[in-house]
Amino acid sequence: MKLGFSLKPGWCSSDDTESFLDFLSDAGVNSVELTLPSSGNFDHKTAEAALTRNMTVTFHIIWDSKASWDWYRGWNTETGRNGFDRLLNTLDVWAKRQKNPALVVIHPCDNGRNRQQGITTTVDFCRWLVERTTMKKHKVQWVIENMPHDPNVPSRPGDRVEEIDNMIKSMPGLGICWDIGHWHLTRSINPTWSSPLTNHFIAHTAHTHIHDYTSKLGDHLPPGHGTVPLTTALHRLHTAGYNGWLTLELDYNKALHFSKPRDVARDALTFVHKTWTSTMKTEIGHR
Repeated sequence: MKLGFSLKPGWCSSDDTESFLDFLSDAGVNSVELTLPSSGNFDHKTAEAALTRNMTVTFHIIWDSKASWDWYRGWNTETGRNGFDRLLNTLDVWAKRQKNPALVVIHPCDNGRNRQQGITTTVDFCRWLVERTTMKKHKVQWVIENMPHDPNVPSRPGDRVEEIDNMIKSMPGLGICWDIGHWHLTRSINPTWSSPLTNHFIAHTAHTHIHDYTSKLGDHLPPGHGTVPLTTALHRLHTAGYNGWLTLELDYNKALHFSKPRDVARDALTFVHKTWTSTMKTEIGHR
């Protein structure tokens, strides 16, 4: 199995980068996920430290909604496209250094006003990214993430399974980041909001984000402390032959509700490892 850990704010400060990466490596983690601004100026210090530990670095566009929107600004202008070409070159160099494609998780475009317009913008931009990446033969893999449903933000695209499915159907080469916590949160808030997972969705899942959810504390909780049916989700992935990263995406401040941060991270990684292993045993038992 391929365990990953998302270095969301709080987990890995500048004064303990080395020790935290050593901790993750000892816990069986072989990938870390870093935030990526549209400028391409990611945390090179942490990435270099991960590389020396034989960890693969994956990337996630900045979580802040305003910064995420910056990814969609000006891409269809000459200046904007030149900027993204520089970003592609940066990612390609990194992919060659780590001998693994630079996987980038991107959010659908939420302009805060119009869902369909956001979907159209997302499709146009992602199609250009994938086509440009292919044409230039860059070792970059783009994946689109399903978003959590928020009744207060009805304009947000990507919180419905069918929306992500349809985006992928129109863009060969684009993969899915299945955020299992977001998927469960959406269906918990409103079971009729999102259609059931399709075989097409699972088959095109190239990356995962794993976290738990409760109605009281919300999402990005350590797995095993909420209501997300992780065993069912991982079994679905395993039977489909999934070989991507199982990436823990935990909120640092929420983790403090349960124990010391490293204890929470270690227990969560163990939980994911045991759950994935149990799905393999179940599959073998059914043969």
